[in-house]
Amino acid sequence: MSVDQRAAMKLTAAGSEVVARWREDPRQAVALVQGLAASGEVGVDEVLDAAMDEAVLVGLLALQGVRTTRDPSTAAERCLGAVAHISLAITLASADLD
Repeated sequence: MSVDQRAAMKLTAAGSEVVARWREDPRQAVALVQGLAASGEVGVDEVLDAAMDEAVLVGLLALQGVRTTRDPSTAAERCLGAVAHISLAITLASADLD
């Protein structure tokens, strides 16, 4: 595994952790992002972008299941589930931690 691949994996893992923490306590997520940025390995925007990517991906995967759902009620529930992920992605995209 190359240095670039390891760095990309670390950034992806950091994004996942930020998403998980943001759902529970946004202040903890902000502290995590700032701590990662303070290390100098990544920037605040990079971590937030990775977190946003994670949230968007999960939201899109939730919507993917809607395509094959025949029951309108179940489809609506899946759409509502996706909204939470997409909303989080928007929050992360608009976060200003600088």
